[in-house]
Amino acid sequence: MGLDVSICIATYRRPEGLSRLLDSLERLKLPTGVRVEIIVVDNDYNASAASIVLSRSSSLEPIHYCVEPRRNIALARNRALVEASGEWILFIDDDEVADENWIVEYLKLVECEPCDGAFGPVLPRLEEVVTPWIDVETFYAPCSHPNAKALDASDLYTSNALVRRRLFDERRFDPSYGLSGGEDSELFGRMLRSGARFIWCDEARVVEFIPPERHRIGWLARRAFRGGCVHTRLARSGARRDALERALRAVILMSGFAALAPFAALGGRRPLARVALRICTQAGHLWSLMGRSYEEYGDGFSTG
Repeated sequence: MGLDVSICIATYRRPEGLSRLLDSLERLKLPTGVRVEIIVVDNDYNASAASIVLSRSSSLEPIHYCVEPRRNIALARNRALVEASGEWILFIDDDEVADENWIVEYLKLVECEPCDGAFGPVLPRLEEVVTPWIDVETFYAPCSHPNAKALDASDLYTSNALVRRRLFDERRFDPSYGLSGGEDSELFGRMLRSGARFIWCDEARVVEFIPPERHRIGWLARRAFRGGCVHTRLARSGARRDALERALRAVILMSGFAALAPFAALGGRRPLARVALRICTQAGHLWSLMGRSYEEYGDGFSTG
Protein backbone atom coordinates (compact mmCIF):
# COMPACT_ATOMS: atom_id res chain seq x y z
CA MET A 1 0.00 0.00 0.00
CA GLY A 2 2.90 2.36 0.61
CA LEU A 3 1.00 4.45 3.12
CA ASP A 4 2.97 6.26 5.82
CA VAL A 5 1.48 6.41 9.32
CA SER A 6 2.56 8.60 12.25
CA ILE A 7 1.41 7.23 15.62
CA CYS A 8 1.01 10.24 17.91
CA ILE A 9 1.08 9.83 21.70
CA ALA A 10 0.73 12.61 24.26
CA THR A 11 1.84 11.48 27.72
CA TYR A 12 1.88 12.98 31.20
CA ARG A 13 3.44 11.15 34.14
CA ARG A 14 2.12 7.69 33.29
CA PRO A 15 5.29 5.58 33.16
CA GLU A 16 3.55 2.22 33.56
CA GLY A 17 0.84 3.11 31.05
CA LEU A 18 3.30 4.41 28.48
CA SER A 19 5.49 1.31 28.85
CA ARG A 20 2.46 -0.92 28.40
CA LEU A 21 1.40 1.02 25.29
CA LEU A 22 4.86 0.85 23.73
CA ASP A 23 4.93 -2.90 24.43
CA SER A 24 1.75 -3.26 22.37
CA LEU A 25 3.18 -1.17 19.53
CA GLU A 26 6.15 -3.54 19.35
CA ARG A 27 3.69 -6.34 18.55
CA LEU A 28 1.87 -4.49 15.75
CA LYS A 29 1.41 -6.26 12.44
CA LEU A 30 1.95 -4.06 9.39
CA PRO A 31 0.87 -4.51 5.77
CA THR A 32 3.73 -4.97 3.33
CA GLY A 33 5.32 -1.67 2.35
CA VAL A 34 3.71 0.42 5.07
CA ARG A 35 6.15 2.61 6.98
CA VAL A 36 5.30 3.71 10.52
CA GLU A 37 6.87 6.22 12.88
CA ILE A 38 6.04 6.87 16.54
CA ILE A 39 5.87 10.35 18.03
CA VAL A 40 5.86 10.67 21.84
CA VAL A 41 5.24 14.13 23.27
CA ASP A 42 5.93 14.42 26.97
CA ASN A 43 3.72 17.09 28.56
CA ASP A 44 5.82 17.00 31.74
CA TYR A 45 8.46 19.76 31.82
CA ASN A 46 10.67 17.39 33.84
CA ALA A 47 10.82 15.03 30.82
CA SER A 48 9.84 12.10 33.03
CA ALA A 49 9.10 9.82 30.05
CA ALA A 50 12.52 10.23 28.44
CA SER A 51 14.08 7.06 29.84
CA ILE A 52 11.08 4.95 28.88
CA VAL A 53 11.16 6.11 25.27
CA LEU A 54 14.96 5.89 25.06
CA SER A 55 14.83 2.25 26.18
CA ARG A 56 12.69 1.47 23.09
CA SER A 57 14.80 3.36 20.56
CA SER A 58 16.08 0.16 18.96
CA SER A 59 12.92 -1.97 19.09
CA LEU A 60 10.56 0.79 17.89
CA GLU A 61 12.65 2.54 15.26
CA PRO A 62 11.85 5.21 14.27
CA ILE A 63 10.54 6.65 17.52
CA HIS A 64 10.77 10.39 18.19
CA TYR A 65 10.60 11.97 21.64
CA CYS A 66 10.07 15.63 22.50
CA VAL A 67 8.84 17.70 25.42
CA GLU A 68 6.01 20.23 25.48
CA PRO A 69 6.71 21.91 28.85
CA ARG A 70 3.45 23.87 29.04
CA ARG A 71 0.83 21.67 30.69
CA ASN A 72 -1.88 21.61 28.03
CA ILE A 73 -3.07 18.51 26.17
CA ALA A 74 -3.93 20.53 23.04
CA LEU A 75 -0.41 21.97 22.85
CA ALA A 76 1.05 18.50 23.32
CA ARG A 77 -1.06 17.13 20.47
CA ASN A 78 -0.13 20.10 18.28
CA ARG A 79 3.55 19.44 18.92
CA ALA A 80 3.03 15.84 17.78
CA LEU A 81 1.51 17.12 14.54
CA VAL A 82 4.55 19.33 13.93
CA GLU A 83 6.85 16.34 14.37
CA ALA A 84 4.75 13.90 12.31
CA SER A 85 5.55 13.20 8.66
CA GLY A 86 3.08 10.45 7.74
CA GLU A 87 0.21 10.69 5.28
CA TRP A 88 -2.03 9.42 8.08
CA ILE A 89 -2.03 10.55 11.71
CA LEU A 90 -2.96 7.82 14.18
CA PHE A 91 -3.86 8.85 17.73
CA ILE A 92 -3.80 6.69 20.85
CA ASP A 93 -3.68 7.57 24.58
CA ASP A 94 -0.99 6.63 27.10
CA ASP A 95 -3.42 4.56 29.20
CA GLU A 96 -4.31 2.29 26.29
CA VAL A 97 -2.87 -0.62 24.33
CA ALA A 98 -3.40 -1.41 20.66
CA ASP A 99 -4.57 -4.68 19.17
CA GLU A 100 -1.88 -6.26 16.99
CA ASN A 101 -4.06 -5.76 13.89
CA TRP A 102 -4.86 -2.12 14.74
CA ILE A 103 -3.12 -0.54 11.75
CA VAL A 104 -3.96 -3.42 9.41
CA GLU A 105 -7.69 -3.00 10.02
CA TYR A 106 -7.62 0.78 9.67
CA LEU A 107 -5.71 0.77 6.40
CA LYS A 108 -7.82 -2.04 4.98
CA LEU A 109 -10.96 0.02 5.60
CA VAL A 110 -9.74 3.40 4.33
CA GLU A 111 -8.37 1.78 1.20
CA CYS A 112 -11.83 0.60 0.14
CA GLU A 113 -14.06 3.28 1.72
CA PRO A 114 -13.80 6.95 0.64
CA CYS A 115 -13.16 8.95 3.80
CA ASP A 116 -10.88 11.45 5.51
CA GLY A 117 -10.46 9.40 8.63
CA ALA A 118 -11.73 6.56 10.76
CA PHE A 119 -12.36 5.99 14.46
CA GLY A 120 -12.38 2.74 16.39
CA PRO A 121 -13.67 1.29 19.67
CA VAL A 122 -11.98 1.88 23.03
CA LEU A 123 -12.67 -1.16 25.20
CA PRO A 124 -12.46 -0.55 28.98
CA ARG A 125 -10.59 -2.86 31.32
CA LEU A 126 -10.31 -2.44 35.08
CA GLU A 127 -6.82 -2.57 36.54
CA GLU A 128 -8.33 -3.36 39.93
CA VAL A 129 -11.88 -3.80 41.24
CA VAL A 130 -12.35 -1.04 43.82
CA THR A 131 -16.13 -0.54 43.80
CA PRO A 132 -17.73 -3.92 42.94
CA TRP A 133 -21.18 -2.55 42.07
CA ILE A 134 -19.72 -0.13 39.47
CA ASP A 135 -19.63 -2.46 36.49
CA VAL A 136 -17.81 -1.78 33.24
CA GLU A 137 -20.83 -2.46 31.03
CA THR A 138 -23.00 0.16 32.74
CA PHE A 139 -20.58 2.95 33.62
CA TYR A 140 -17.78 2.68 31.03
CA ALA A 141 -19.69 1.47 27.98
CA PRO A 142 -17.63 2.04 24.81
CA CYS A 143 -18.88 3.70 21.65
CA SER A 144 -20.11 1.18 19.07
CA HIS A 145 -21.33 1.41 15.45
CA PRO A 146 -21.62 -0.79 12.37
CA ASN A 147 -18.42 -0.95 10.37
CA ALA A 148 -17.94 1.92 7.87
CA LYS A 149 -20.83 3.95 9.34
CA ALA A 150 -20.47 7.70 8.79
CA LEU A 151 -19.89 9.51 12.10
CA ASP A 152 -20.97 12.83 13.56
CA ALA A 153 -19.12 15.06 16.01
CA SER A 154 -20.33 13.21 19.12
CA ASP A 155 -18.40 10.07 18.08
CA LEU A 156 -14.99 11.66 17.50
CA TYR A 157 -12.05 11.47 19.89
CA THR A 158 -8.25 11.14 19.89
CA SER A 159 -8.18 7.97 21.97
CA ASN A 160 -8.40 5.84 18.80
CA ALA A 161 -8.40 7.76 15.55
CA LEU A 162 -6.83 7.69 12.07
CA VAL A 163 -7.01 11.03 10.22
CA ARG A 164 -5.46 12.23 6.96
CA ARG A 165 -2.47 14.50 7.59
CA ARG A 166 -3.66 17.15 5.13
CA LEU A 167 -6.69 17.92 7.32
CA PHE A 168 -4.25 19.40 9.85
CA ASP A 169 -2.43 21.61 7.35
CA GLU A 170 -4.28 24.74 8.46
CA ARG A 171 -5.93 23.45 11.61
CA ARG A 172 -4.72 22.72 15.12
CA PHE A 173 -6.18 21.68 18.47
CA ASP A 174 -7.48 24.70 20.39
CA PRO A 175 -5.31 25.33 23.48
CA SER A 176 -8.25 26.93 25.30
CA TYR A 177 -9.55 23.34 25.74
CA GLY A 178 -6.16 22.10 26.88
CA LEU A 179 -7.03 21.71 30.57
CA SER A 180 -10.74 20.94 30.35
CA GLY A 181 -10.65 18.39 27.54
CA GLY A 182 -12.83 18.49 24.45
CA GLU A 183 -10.06 19.76 22.18
CA ASP A 184 -10.48 16.67 19.99
CA SER A 185 -14.25 17.03 19.55
CA GLU A 186 -13.81 20.74 18.80
CA LEU A 187 -11.20 20.20 16.10
CA PHE A 188 -12.81 17.19 14.46
CA GLY A 189 -16.13 19.05 14.54
CA ARG A 190 -14.54 21.88 12.55
CA MET A 191 -13.27 19.33 10.06
CA LEU A 192 -16.75 17.85 9.67
CA ARG A 193 -18.27 21.27 9.08
CA SER A 194 -15.71 21.91 6.35
CA GLY A 195 -16.80 18.76 4.52
CA ALA A 196 -14.62 15.99 5.96
CA ARG A 197 -16.05 12.47 6.13
CA PHE A 198 -15.23 10.20 9.06
CA ILE A 199 -16.30 6.56 9.39
CA TRP A 200 -16.27 3.81 12.00
CA CYS A 201 -13.73 0.96 11.95
CA ASP A 202 -15.05 -1.67 14.34
CA GLU A 203 -12.04 -3.98 14.05
CA ALA A 204 -9.40 -1.32 14.87
CA ARG A 205 -9.57 -1.84 18.61
CA VAL A 206 -7.68 -0.51 21.57
CA VAL A 207 -8.06 -1.34 25.25
CA GLU A 208 -8.18 1.42 27.89
CA PHE A 209 -6.96 0.51 31.36
CA ILE A 210 -9.04 2.08 34.12
CA PRO A 211 -6.87 2.71 37.21
CA PRO A 212 -8.21 2.21 40.76
CA GLU A 213 -8.82 5.93 41.35
CA ARG A 214 -11.23 5.98 38.41
CA HIS A 215 -13.27 3.03 39.62
CA ARG A 216 -15.10 5.22 42.11
CA ILE A 217 -18.37 7.14 42.01
CA GLY A 218 -16.57 10.40 42.81
CA TRP A 219 -14.46 10.22 39.67
CA LEU A 220 -17.47 9.28 37.55
CA ALA A 221 -19.38 12.27 38.97
CA ARG A 222 -16.53 14.65 38.11
CA ARG A 223 -16.27 13.18 34.62
CA ALA A 224 -20.03 13.57 34.08
CA PHE A 225 -19.89 17.19 35.28
CA ARG A 226 -16.91 17.90 33.00
CA GLY A 227 -18.72 16.28 30.10
CA GLY A 228 -21.68 18.59 30.58
CA CYS A 229 -19.38 21.62 30.71
CA VAL A 230 -17.53 20.72 27.54
CA HIS A 231 -20.63 19.65 25.61
CA THR A 232 -22.35 22.96 26.29
CA ARG A 233 -19.24 24.96 25.47
CA LEU A 234 -18.98 23.17 22.12
CA ALA A 235 -22.66 23.52 21.31
CA ARG A 236 -23.71 26.95 22.52
CA SER A 237 -24.13 29.78 20.01
CA GLY A 238 -23.49 32.57 22.47
CA ALA A 239 -26.88 34.14 21.88
CA ARG A 240 -28.67 35.18 25.07
CA ARG A 241 -31.92 33.47 24.07
CA ASP A 242 -30.06 30.27 23.24
CA ALA A 243 -28.28 30.33 26.60
CA LEU A 244 -31.52 30.92 28.49
CA GLU A 245 -33.23 28.06 26.67
CA ARG A 246 -30.34 25.72 27.42
CA ALA A 247 -30.29 26.76 31.07
CA LEU A 248 -34.03 26.20 31.41
CA ARG A 249 -33.73 22.78 29.81
CA ALA A 250 -30.90 21.81 32.17
CA VAL A 251 -32.90 22.92 35.23
CA ILE A 252 -35.96 20.98 34.09
CA LEU A 253 -33.91 17.84 33.48
CA MET A 254 -32.12 18.16 36.82
CA SER A 255 -35.46 18.48 38.57
CA GLY A 256 -36.83 15.48 36.72
CA PHE A 257 -33.83 13.30 37.57
CA ALA A 258 -33.96 14.44 41.20
CA ALA A 259 -37.62 13.38 41.34
CA LEU A 260 -36.66 9.98 39.93
CA ALA A 261 -33.88 9.44 42.45
CA PRO A 262 -36.02 8.00 45.31
CA PHE A 263 -37.55 5.47 42.92
CA ALA A 264 -34.15 4.60 41.45
CA ALA A 265 -32.85 4.02 44.98
CA LEU A 266 -35.36 1.21 45.37
CA GLY A 267 -33.38 -0.71 42.77
CA GLY A 268 -30.09 -0.33 44.60
CA ARG A 269 -26.92 1.71 44.28
CA ARG A 270 -26.36 1.12 40.56
CA PRO A 271 -29.61 2.70 39.24
CA LEU A 272 -29.38 5.49 41.83
CA ALA A 273 -25.82 6.27 40.70
CA ARG A 274 -26.90 6.42 37.05
CA VAL A 275 -29.53 9.03 37.92
CA ALA A 276 -27.03 10.97 40.04
CA LEU A 277 -24.55 11.07 37.16
CA ARG A 278 -27.22 12.49 34.88
CA ILE A 279 -27.81 15.25 37.43
CA CYS A 280 -24.06 15.95 37.44
CA THR A 281 -24.08 16.26 33.65
CA GLN A 282 -26.91 18.80 33.73
CA ALA A 283 -25.11 20.71 36.48
CA GLY A 284 -22.10 20.84 34.15
CA HIS A 285 -24.28 22.34 31.43
CA LEU A 286 -25.42 25.07 33.80
CA TRP A 287 -21.89 25.75 35.03
CA SER A 288 -20.72 26.26 31.45
CA LEU A 289 -23.68 28.50 30.62
CA MET A 290 -22.54 30.76 33.46
CA GLY A 291 -19.23 31.18 31.65
CA ARG A 292 -17.31 28.79 33.88
CA SER A 293 -15.43 25.57 33.23
CA TYR A 294 -14.06 22.50 34.96
CA GLU A 295 -10.39 21.82 34.26
CA GLU A 296 -10.09 18.08 34.70
CA TYR A 297 -6.45 18.22 33.62
CA GLY A 298 -5.71 21.33 35.66
CA ASP A 299 -6.77 22.49 39.10
CA GLY A 300 -10.49 21.79 38.92
CA PHE A 301 -13.08 24.54 38.84
CA SER A 302 -12.40 27.68 36.84
CA THR A 303 -14.30 30.93 36.38
CA GLY A 304 -12.76 31.51 32.97
